[in-house]
Amino acid sequence: MRKGQKNSANSFVGRVDAVKEIEEVLVSSDRDEGRLAVQSIEGSGCIGKSYLLDHVMRTTDLHSLNYLTLRLNGNDQSASYVDSAVSHMVNNASAIPITKNPGGHFPKVAEVISTIGEIRTKAADEIRKKYPNVQEASKVSERYLNLFLNVGEAADIKIPGTKLGVRELKKLASENQEALESLRQEALGFWESLSEWFGSTAKRNAVKENARRELSKALVSDISSLLVGYKTKDILKPGRGKLKGVKRLLLILDDYEYLQNSLGEFLVSSFLPALQQASFESTVVILGRDQLPATNPAWDQNLKTALLPPIVLSPLSRQEMDELVEVYGVTDPTEKERAWRDTEGYPLNVEFWIEETKSGGRSALMLRRFYERQTRWMTEQERAWLEHVQFLDTVNKRTLQKMLGSSEEADLVMEWFKREGSVRDTTALTFQVREYVRSRLIDYLKLTDPDRYDALRLKAQAQTD
Repeated sequence: MRKGQKNSANSFVGRVDAVKEIEEVLVSSDRDEGRLAVQSIEGSGCIGKSYLLDHVMRTTDLHSLNYLTLRLNGNDQSASYVDSAVSHMVNNASAIPITKNPGGHFPKVAEVISTIGEIRTKAADEIRKKYPNVQEASKVSERYLNLFLNVGEAADIKIPGTKLGVRELKKLASENQEALESLRQEALGFWESLSEWFGSTAKRNAVKENARRELSKALVSDISSLLVGYKTKDILKPGRGKLKGVKRLLLILDDYEYLQNSLGEFLVSSFLPALQQASFESTVVILGRDQLPATNPAWDQNLKTALLPPIVLSPLSRQEMDELVEVYGVTDPTEKERAWRDTEGYPLNVEFWIEETKSGGRSALMLRRFYERQTRWMTEQERAWLEHVQFLDTVNKRTLQKMLGSSEEADLVMEWFKREGSVRDTTALTFQVREYVRSRLIDYLKLTDPDRYDALRLKAQAQTD
């Protein structure tokens, strides 16, 4: 039934048109539309976006294409704020001439990030000193400060004596409203004091006024130095200089739904518009679950000419699925049918299916990995909703209201579930969780939290009694 199982790294099948499109984007040069091209790869979770791109990159000689490659994954916890995201990006830069210390090739970025760190540390220290009795003052103020740094620029309304944009800060800080309110009551002069704490050097003032802009300028300057060479006025400044045989940029942003909060404004308002005007060619590949223009209106406003038609992935066809499981040694028609029925064309689930079939059951380790992979892009609230939804044979407002006890929450969950294609059965006549996913998530909950499993199971059963 199953011959020798092959390495999953060599198991790519199907997606012929998508592979060709990505290859053409990576290989193309001297574009008529300009120096910047942005290619999005879109589709629900587990559909195989990263799998597709990794396959193309394995089979494409990026070094011969003279790329300096920067890559960032939204799952990386270091990508929570714009400065940490950019730092991680440059520290993982790759090109043949870069053999060690990639971050050392980006001295201007390092300088701006260091200044941001000084500002953050100084503000937190001063708040701890001045308001020692405010509960979680440092934590809340750091979060608020990081929101400001992500926004980057001052809004129309400013607190006298500062460069801080209050309107945008308040908008983005709404999630911390309760904690911030207690801080405001105890520390009425909080924002006015920040101007004093930051200091007044030129670099600090520039970062304070628009951290996003300064970070973008530094990153474009360092990349330009590596790909084109220093401008005359920068010749005496520290840096590595032009990299031999490298002349264009490849930027890859994976799981973009995670990166939007930290990098969204930085990308569409500062960095990518600057790349459009740069003297080198840039290719940006963005992998995400949403349509890229829908994530920020500035994509259409600032970058419409750079946007290539999106590559939208759907589940594999039955023929492609048969080819994929054959790579793993599955040749029996009955087994192929079961694989198709269970995984419904989602490539990521094939590896779990093969592991489960080979071992003869669902191990605790496999169930944990399956749960983590299926829910890794969900918030804590969405994971809690999924625990309720997975016990329902049919998901609609009536069943959700009975399960949750709240019509308002039922409306929220229904809207979320309609969009959550990674767990929803997209072929069913009603809204429901895919059976393969559902059974394993339920088994995982039963294994890890039997009391909650019993409570939710009984609540779901009560709907049919």
